[in-house]
Amino acid sequence: MDARKHLIIIKGKDQTDSVASFQFHGGKCEVVYTSAPNKTYSFQRSNVEILPLKKKIDPAQVIVTVNGQTISGIDEILDFSGYYRIVRNGKRDLSFRRSEVQFRQNCLTDGKNQETFQYFKETAAAISLVAENGINILSMQYDKIQQVSEDTVLASYLAPQKDVKMPQMPEAVIYPFGLNQSQKLAVERALSSKISIIQGPPGTGKTQTILNIIANVVRSGKTVAVVSNNNSATHNVVEKLEKKNSAFLTAFLGSLANKEKFLDAQTGTYPNMSAWEMPLEERQQLDQETTALSKELNEMLNAKNRIAEIEQEFLRLNPEQHYFEEYYATYSDAPMESLDKLSSQKILALWMEFEQHAERESRLGLLQKLSIMFRFNRNALKLFLRSPNLVIPYLQSQFYSVKRRELEVEKQELNRKLEHYAFDAKMDELTQKSLRLFRAELATRYHWRNNRRCFEKNDFRRNSAEFTREYPVVLSTTYSIKGTLSIDHIYDYLIVDEASQVDLATGVLAFSCARNIVIVGDLKQLPNVLTEDDIRTSDAIWQKYSLDERYRFSTHSLLSSALEIWQNAPVTLLREHYRCHPKIINFCNQKFYHGQLIVMTKDHDEPDVLTMYRTTAGNHARGHLNQRQIDVIQQEVLPRLHQQNFQSIGIITPYRDQVTAIRKQLGDTYEVDTVHKFQGREQDAIILTSVDNVITDFVDDPHMLNVAVSRAVHSLTVVTSQDPRNDQTNYGDLTRYIEYNNFEVIQSHVYSVFDMLYQGYAEQRRAYLQKHKRVSEYDSENLMYSVIQEVLAEEAFSSIGCAEHVSLATLVKDYGPLTAEERQYARNPLTHVDFLLFNQMDKQPVLAIEVDGTGFHEAGSKQAERDMKKNSILEKCAVTLLRLRTDGSGEKEKIKNALKRE
Repeated sequence: MDARKHLIIIKGKDQTDSVASFQFHGGKCEVVYTSAPNKTYSFQRSNVEILPLKKKIDPAQVIVTVNGQTISGIDEILDFSGYYRIVRNGKRDLSFRRSEVQFRQNCLTDGKNQETFQYFKETAAAISLVAENGINILSMQYDKIQQVSEDTVLASYLAPQKDVKMPQMPEAVIYPFGLNQSQKLAVERALSSKISIIQGPPGTGKTQTILNIIANVVRSGKTVAVVSNNNSATHNVVEKLEKKNSAFLTAFLGSLANKEKFLDAQTGTYPNMSAWEMPLEERQQLDQETTALSKELNEMLNAKNRIAEIEQEFLRLNPEQHYFEEYYATYSDAPMESLDKLSSQKILALWMEFEQHAERESRLGLLQKLSIMFRFNRNALKLFLRSPNLVIPYLQSQFYSVKRRELEVEKQELNRKLEHYAFDAKMDELTQKSLRLFRAELATRYHWRNNRRCFEKNDFRRNSAEFTREYPVVLSTTYSIKGTLSIDHIYDYLIVDEASQVDLATGVLAFSCARNIVIVGDLKQLPNVLTEDDIRTSDAIWQKYSLDERYRFSTHSLLSSALEIWQNAPVTLLREHYRCHPKIINFCNQKFYHGQLIVMTKDHDEPDVLTMYRTTAGNHARGHLNQRQIDVIQQEVLPRLHQQNFQSIGIITPYRDQVTAIRKQLGDTYEVDTVHKFQGREQDAIILTSVDNVITDFVDDPHMLNVAVSRAVHSLTVVTSQDPRNDQTNYGDLTRYIEYNNFEVIQSHVYSVFDMLYQGYAEQRRAYLQKHKRVSEYDSENLMYSVIQEVLAEEAFSSIGCAEHVSLATLVKDYGPLTAEERQYARNPLTHVDFLLFNQMDKQPVLAIEVDGTGFHEAGSKQAERDMKKNSILEKCAVTLLRLRTDGSGEKEKIKNALKRE
């Protein structure tokens, strides 16, 4: 029979290839088989179906999956009513019922998708590593891919505008590895989104988050591949699973050596799960209890985070109040009226009210007096009889005292709430119940009393589905994951750790082997490193294509490209930090993370948490080696650290030459390595040596500095060179931060900016102007504030803060250079600059900005005279002033240029 025209189904089986002829007689069908041409078989007519060909399906357009197994090498797909016949060159034809076959669109049939894929394929061939046998493994895997299913992550990456099917969120989410608030959110988003991105700053528990995602994926009967650019991150996952007796779920594959090691280590047995078993009703009850407890803990997790936030506020408040008291000590007289019953916000509101009254220079009417007494108190009213020179500094001083008291009271109340709830016990209960439930379900799924199947090398490719049913967690490098099992195998989930270090050609290949993805990384840590040759070669390939910049190999890591491509994907920042002393991580928090981290470690006023050694100016560095800094480490730093009995000490440097020299001089007693090698590690005490006499762009890389600082758990010592040219670097910011937090004397004509004070003041000022319908008077300032915020949002200015309407009295520290008239003007607390930009590391002013109205500030006016005084005062205090007119243009560029000059 011609199987291209008819399909003969006898008793539910395709027998087309076996039938030589057939004919119907009444209710019978007489069949002659090719194997027995002289014999006729008779079947009931109802048992025989002759199906005509309906249409042919282009195999290049679709991906064919039969009962979950992808079929490749297809030449033709023939559609008969109720059946499909699959024709393969040189192989036996296959027939399947329609219900057994799933078709998915091949996304590479789209011309633009094909072009983008071809770009990465060509880039992989030109850039990727070549093995000892001369084979480019990545390129070889690309060559094998002719089709990409529309339900893979890669299809979504190539065409992000298309709607995608989201995974079903489990009814109950378990946390057998513990949790905090942002980790909980990250897990839930990962389980309910096709694409989810987790930003994991140092010490925020990203491995714990990954483990909880794995547990929930496995629990739902799905498979997951966990990959990173190296084996250390994935080894960490296996080690944590081993502690919960769950490593039997994992297969550490990837390289040929890892596969052989796995095959040799098979025991043919399961762990003893008798203690894990649980009756169905008990499991269902435990499931409900776990879900209820998880919801119940939400409020308490918020309280725990708020306590940590309060601790951070104290870390900001302590040095700022210290420096404010230095300023306030210059006032010999102060009001004695008690404002203890007023909140810090009320004190700021009173300051605002008093200032507005003082500027009007008018007497209070009866209604105004009653209003002040009603909103504040009788003592507040007495202040309006005094001079602004005394009242405003007094209110500012009261703000700090009351703010400190408020934070202490709030912290005590939250601690009592957590103690009453038994927070730690409840958290442990949720973890233990989650683990019990997870284990009970594993004991039900695995027939653990039977022998476990032992796989052979060929099974990796031939029986991928069976393998991942037995080992649902496959671990590999990102580079090797596509070739670990069958080239057509698709995991339910792919988790990419350290995604900022994965290059795009490798990442795109990994995208092709999963339906859903969780991308874990941190743009503020080290990116993937490309050589100049790699950049030149890949850019030459890029020029041949017309693609979106977001796909460019030389300018993007997997993480940065993913963030730009999937702009609607949920991005969760793991905020709670558990590793470093608060004073150490708060540098990274302020400098790199815009204050978003919640520091869960405690500050016990330990001495020498932050220490800076600056060698005398001179040419001590020779190439990438600085012997003077090594001598300082050996003779001064290490003896001090040994006295403090740190268990582990690490020495970090940007250069390999310095590493070699330190190891030669100090031996193997200490962990000594480059910043790149130290990522993912930690030590009790870290010594950071910068090497350069004048900090170069390479050493000053913010990603490297972030990683280096965040390796230190209890103590950070920085050894650098004393050169004025280093002041404007990231290392200069670190120096300023250490000096500011150590209360070191800073020789300056101005005070550090009182950031907390002026933040609260700015909010009260905006509220006051809104209430009194005077916002229109300050529209120009409001617009300028928006422009300033746009500038400061840029990476280059991430260390700069902005305070509004800052009094010159809280700025000028040295009145010596000023004339008598200027001193009087500057000492008046009603004299302000509109905006004061400052370095957030030490709160030192960087740039003052004044917004000048065209009429109000015109030449010869009274305001113009004041402007001249202000100009002179700021110049003598070495604070750069930028005046911007309300009828001007190009403000943004003017601000940026002024900041770049500082």
